[in-house]
Amino acid sequence: MRNEKEVQELKEKLEKLTGFIADFGLSKELDKADMTFANDVCDALGWVLGEISTENFESDSYLNLVNLQQVAKEIEKRTGKKLQDYE
Repeated sequence: MRNEKEVQELKEKLEKLTGFIADFGLSKELDKADMTFANDVCDALGWVLGEISTENFESDSYLNLVNLQQVAKEIEKRTGKKLQDYE
């Protein structure tokens, strides 16, 4: 497991990069998958560091677990497979 200092340093590095790109980049640069992924990683690191509550992190602002559970239910209906049996 990484220590808190290392996680915080990575988060700060990503925030600086993504902030710079967001402030001065073009739309095509903002829409790149790397930028989206970096923002998602920053959010996850914020949750790990306790800056984002678990309740908020599970909400539609971040993970949207409710929507993912609905997708799983639709798959269950379509396939007959059950999430609870999945390993």
